Amino acid sequence: MDFASQGWLGRLPRVLSTRQCPLCSSIRFVAAESSWPDGLLRLLMLRPVRCVNCWRRYYWFGTANKAAE
Repeated sequence: MDFASQGWLGRLPRVLSTRQCPLCSSIRFVAAESSWPDGLLRLLMLRPVRCVNCWRRYYWFGTANKAAE
């Protein structure tokens, strides 16, 4: 499903269930910059990451500081 064409659904944070980018199938990620919802999402143990290839932003479950494993 393409959330970008769904209006407000495209603005919701995307949480990855697997450590693979759904857009470009990359498995390489780096820590993303902080933005306003990150403080709230951190309470749910979500951390922001960016895909190295397509630069799309996602969230992973976890508490580790390293984004790339």
